[in-house]
This record gives sequence, structure tokens and C-alpha cells, in this order.
Amino acid sequence: MKFQLPACLHKWLTWLRPFDALMFLSIVLQTYRSTRELSLGLLVIWLVWRLLVSLSEGLGDGISNRFGFNVALFLGLLLVNARLIVLRDDVGGPTQFLLIALGFVVGTNLGEQSWRKMIFWLGVSTIPLFFLFLGQALISNFPLEFGSIEKIYNSTMRGHGGINRFATLSLMLSISAWYSFVFSRGFFARTLSSLATVAGYILCIGSGSRLSVVAVPLSIFIAWSVLRLKARSRELQSIAIGLYTLLFSCLGLWWFLLSPSSALNRAADYYRLEAARCWFSIMFSGSNRFIYGVGYGAGKPNELCRHIPDFRGELGTIGHAHNTFAQMAGHHGILGIIYLIILVLLVFVGLSAQLAKVQQVLPLGLRGMTWAEAALGINLAMIFTSFTTTIFIYSQLNQVLIGLFAASAFVDSGRTIEKYLDAGIDDNL
Repeated sequence: MKFQLPACLHKWLTWLRPFDALMFLSIVLQTYRSTRELSLGLLVIWLVWRLLVSLSEGLGDGISNRFGFNVALFLGLLLVNARLIVLRDDVGGPTQFLLIALGFVVGTNLGEQSWRKMIFWLGVSTIPLFFLFLGQALISNFPLEFGSIEKIYNSTMRGHGGINRFATLSLMLSISAWYSFVFSRGFFARTLSSLATVAGYILCIGSGSRLSVVAVPLSIFIAWSVLRLKARSRELQSIAIGLYTLLFSCLGLWWFLLSPSSALNRAADYYRLEAARCWFSIMFSGSNRFIYGVGYGAGKPNELCRHIPDFRGELGTIGHAHNTFAQMAGHHGILGIIYLIILVLLVFVGLSAQLAKVQQVLPLGLRGMTWAEAALGINLAMIFTSFTTTIFIYSQLNQVLIGLFAASAFVDSGRTIEKYLDAGIDDNL
């Protein structure tokens, strides 16, 4: 007699995709240095499992051998480099880009259903993270205020590296939680996702990253606007663009000239721009650096950009370019820039194809959302972050998420939530 799970249990397991909880556990465990290797081990296991699922599904569906060979090749590369990844023996080396590629390969093999479950697990991980900080604040008598989050992280955690790495992670998790909230229909999932969105944004604020605070709502708003204006009249589009230009100009004026912290904003942004300019100029400093850059590590860039202070005011220890394009130019020269252009073009092509499928005039509320809007918002957040910090360095978890989020541009769906519900494939949990 064939064993069958109870219908309710089967439904819950189908909805939760429990193996994706490995990513959830990896995020939470990596908060502390003491559990970082365990976290990375779970991350590697999750990648191996996802690649095996893609390989088995591809072969089972009769997809060409070329597909299977490509996935098998990445699986082999992951296994060979597992020790380097888990023990962080190559944290600043080539495995950075292998992990981005692995995240991309996994993401491009996820369907819309799987993506919706994936962003749920990513999003709700902000809840235990929030309670870790809350518990540490109560134990160590830190005041219950936003500023304590950065202090607690720097004093007792630092599993993700510097606070900028954690801020980038908080940004990615927060935007995942928001879109999980929008796409989830059941009470349980919607409640958790709403709590996760609030918790994630609190972490963004507490990390001290101005970009994380701004990028989450800005990316969501721009993606929403693009999809809502897409099929409407040119006159309305022109009016909206004019209003947005005025709004963002006023915000910029407030940021740099009128706000109480405008002087601090100008000084901090000046040093970031100067760091990016200097790292980019390394390409033109001779010794074939235009083609190859100076290679991995911060030693040579710190020597060439010694006059720029870091966040502590120290010279010669700036560490990174505060701009992904400048970092690639300094480390890898024109070849690194070409790599970034290829990746950006891939994402642009994928997003363009998704947006082209949305032909109808969408309602102004959230129920008109398509996956194209979520993918656009997610990738806009990554683009904004890449211009103000170096998002891929020092954190293997962030590297996988960067590739994963870039691949969201390749989910083949133009359905709105209403059409998704009409198709009868929504969960009611």
C-alpha cells in the first residue's frame, strides 16, 4: 500500500518548501562570528540541493543535455570550492564571483511559485534577527533605540563582516519581506510577512546606512510607478515624470542643504565620491592596470589612495571603493567593467521582456502587482546600492543573494495577482 501524507500536511510542506529554510537558518546563524562557518555550510548545502533539483527537473523534462552539463559544471565547481567558501579562506578572491554566478544559476531555474516561497523565507528571517538584537539590548542594558543596533552589531556580532555588509543584507531582506507580504494571500503568511517588513526596515534604520533607509521605499515606489504608468496616456506619463522630478529635486535639496545633518551628509558623500574616483583612476596608473587592474586585495589600492580617510578618519585603510563599478575597475581593470556591463545587460534584457508582457492598465492598488514589478523593485535596490557601496565584497551570503536577485528578472510570468488567484494556484495559508 502506497504511503501518502495527510492532505493538510502535504499542503503545508508544499507551501513552505522546507529545504529553503536552510537559507533562512544560514542568514540567522551568520549574525555571530562563532556560528559563521556553520551558516556557510548550510548555505553550501542549500546551493547543492537547489542545483541537484534543477538538474533532476531538467533531465526529467527532457531539456537538452547542454542544460544538464551547465548545471552539473556549476555543481562541480561548488563542491571543489566548498572548503574555501565555508572556512572563508578565499573571502576576497575568485570565489566571490563563483558565488554570484551560483546564485544566478539557481535563481534562473526557479519558477514563480518557487520564487514566491523563496522571498518568503528570505523576508521572515528579519524577525529572528530583530529579536536577536532586542535580546542583546536587554541583556547588555543598551537603550531601546535605533542607534543601539549598530553598536550591538559592532560589539557582539560582526558575523557578516562590517556594518555595511549587514546593512546591505537588511536592505535585501526588507524588500523581500515587502514583496512576500504583497504576494501572500493567507492570513498566516501575510501576518508574518508584514511583521518581517517592519522588523527589516528597523534593522535598516538601526544599521546607520542612509542608503538602506532610502533605497527600500524608493525602489518599491519607482517600480510601482513604472508599472502603473506603463499603459496610460503620454500626457499622464509626462505629468507624473514632472512631479517626480520636482519631488526628488526637493528631497536632494533637503538632503544636502536644509536638513539638520546636511553638513554631515555632504562630508560623508564627498569622501565616498573621492574614494570611488581614486579607485577608478587606478586603471590609468600604468603597468597594464587598464586591462587587468591590480588584482585582489586592498593593499595596493590603499597605497594608491592613501590620502582618503576611512570612517574612523584613518588614512591608508579605506578598504574598498564605496562603489561597485569603481571597485571592479581598480581590481580588474577594463575586463572587470566588461563583466559588470554583461551582467547589467542580462538583467536589463530580462526585465524588459517581463515588462513587455504587462499590457493592461493596472489598478493603483497593490492587487494589480505582477512579478515584473517585484523583479524591477528588487533589481533597482541592488543598482542603487551598487552606486554607493561595494555590495559584493567580504560576505559570501550577500554574494549568493546578489546573483539570486539578479535572476529574478528571468521569471517567466506576466500575471497579476488577480489572474494568479483565478488560475487556482494560490495558497490559502
